Amino acid sequence: MKAFWLINLGLFQLAWWSAALLTESASYIIAGLIVLHCLLSPSLKADLRLMALLPLGLLVDGGLIALGVFRGLESAFPLWLVLLWVIFLMSLNHSLRPLSRLGLPWLMLIGAFGGAGSYWAGLNLGALASEQSDLNFWLIAAPVWAVIFPLLFWGQGLLSAQQAKANKVIK
Repeated sequence: MKAFWLINLGLFQLAWWSAALLTESASYIIAGLIVLHCLLSPSLKADLRLMALLPLGLLVDGGLIALGVFRGLESAFPLWLVLLWVIFLMSLNHSLRPLSRLGLPWLMLIGAFGGAGSYWAGLNLGALASEQSDLNFWLIAAPVWAVIFPLLFWGQGLLSAQQAKANKVIK
């Protein structure tokens, strides 16, 4: 399905807005969106392989929570945040895939502002809380996301290359 990147984009946006605006119900909604993604994805095996990167995302968020950069309202590390990571990682194969062709400086810039900005928007919409001032939030979150965003694309490329190599051996 050539237009799946659009479906993935829509599913991720629905997941993000659910988390931002419907935090109490977000886990159920995002879980349903993940199931729908899996049912429709033309590359489910590749999408599921990306879950190898999930511990990295959860570790980074855990570190940011420990530093007081943000926390959930109902718990420090809400389930919807874990599920949001799942659908975000699947987006690396679809709606975010064109970004993989960008150079490191661009990925770092997009990560610093897009990644950190997503959390900042969540703070401003009331889905998250922070012990930090806005300035301190950005001074911590932007560099973290400037590093993790390119790392995720590197990991996605590495996982894809490993699978391609394994497929060659099988043939």
